[in-house]
Amino acid sequence: MAGQGSGGADQDMDVIGWDGGAEGQELDSEFRTGECLEVEFEDDDELPDDDGDEMGEDEEIGVVPENEIYSDEDAGPHVDDALVKVVHAESVLSVAISPTNRSMLLTGGQDDVAVLWTIEEETGGCKCKERCRLQGHTDSVVDVAFSTDGVYAATGSYDGTVRIWNSGDGSLVQCLEGPSKEVEWILWHPKGHAILAGSNDTMAWMWWAPTGKVMQIFAGHAAGVSCGCWGLGGKVVVTGSEDHGIIVWNPRAGTPQHHIREVHESSVISICSHPESPIVVTGAEDATAKVVQIETGKVLAPLPGHIDSVEAVAFSNSSKGTLLLATGSMDGTVQIWDAKSMDLRCTVKEHFEKGGIVKLKWLPGSTFGNWFCTCSTDKTLRLFNGLSGECLRTLQGHSETVMGLDLAIGEADGKPQLIVASASEDKSCRVFVVALWTAGVEATPSQLSPVAGYGGFGSAGMPTAAYGRPSPALQATGAGLEAPQESPKGSATPLASPGDAPAQGCPSPSNMPV
Repeated sequence: MAGQGSGGADQDMDVIGWDGGAEGQELDSEFRTGECLEVEFEDDDELPDDDGDEMGEDEEIGVVPENEIYSDEDAGPHVDDALVKVVHAESVLSVAISPTNRSMLLTGGQDDVAVLWTIEEETGGCKCKERCRLQGHTDSVVDVAFSTDGVYAATGSYDGTVRIWNSGDGSLVQCLEGPSKEVEWILWHPKGHAILAGSNDTMAWMWWAPTGKVMQIFAGHAAGVSCGCWGLGGKVVVTGSEDHGIIVWNPRAGTPQHHIREVHESSVISICSHPESPIVVTGAEDATAKVVQIETGKVLAPLPGHIDSVEAVAFSNSSKGTLLLATGSMDGTVQIWDAKSMDLRCTVKEHFEKGGIVKLKWLPGSTFGNWFCTCSTDKTLRLFNGLSGECLRTLQGHSETVMGLDLAIGEADGKPQLIVASASEDKSCRVFVVALWTAGVEATPSQLSPVAGYGGFGSAGMPTAAYGRPSPALQATGAGLEAPQESPKGSATPLASPGDAPAQGCPSPSNMPV
């Protein structure tokens, strides 16, 4: 029987004794030669509890939970700087502010729904009212965006469709179909109603939104198209892929001008275009950013220094003085570069050792165009002066990773203020208002208003990049999306009959606005 001792067998074993004197030698001898006791359990008997710490079903051995790394023990009472907030049934993945009406918000969530909201003033404060619930998607709404003129709202989903809505009444204008896999990001043309989307089917798609007609299918990547941008003011399309390369496309012909392979050693996950020059900057999971000349297809310079994936890259909006470039990483730092010489100016470390950078955006317009805002896995958003690297304001209120943000600038009583809308895994979208005339220092609530006159400081503007599925580094923090559902494409459920959107014919690719 296995439980019986066997002297012969024990003599063949190498047993390491322990130095415990005569008593120790006696115990050691007894252990080696003594009999063992066999314990039998009935089928319905419970096994004895382990003396160690209990682990949840989904916990992995050797993995430290994020909340133990980024502890809130020293954070004190919960602070919520938001003026208003709205909620979804699941994580809010994307948010956009209307470029023509900064009191209008659009959110997209993991609950397969997008919602149009309006911020309204009321006695003693503000409230956010649901205007239209945009239903019809059958999987997570991962990206939302308003057209440059604010007429249309677009929603991109893991169900493989992009839906175009009338931003005035929420009616469905078009359901744009074609991709055979998940849509990761969407991007409006800066001068018209053409819309671009990147998909996991290895292709980028371009439609004329008012009619739903496919204008071009950009096929050439060997893996999912993870990011993209319009270059040279909308004259070219540049896409980045999980195949480590980028392609520069002629949007009129639908043909590649340059296919630059192995720009990085891993997936390209962020991209932005220079506001004037034929240059794009890419960020990748290999912790590097690269500067690429899109007319020659040459990599001009690497931008080293990060130690984790580069989740966000963007040029500043300042039309005067020094043009800046920011690269934000899951390592918790933002590096600020001189966009002309590509010399490193400073490294911003306010998120470092607290959480990673998920996205960043420069303030719209030229007046505050060298300030930028970040959102992070540390549950905060932060406002920085890009010239000095100084953190001007920390915006708190979320209880989970902040997945996205959008910005707008206006005036209240002749004073400039910043509107920050955020999307978070805590199922909420929050709206913060920051006084810019105080250089970011907190103003009293009575001095702030998200629905006051729009002023002359510009609008939310046209984003230069779009980001889809979170990178593996971001997913490793617990943030991101569930596996895409395999449900079939469903028909749209408009809230009202289509009608108020202006009727426009579909231009041929050769006649698109540039």
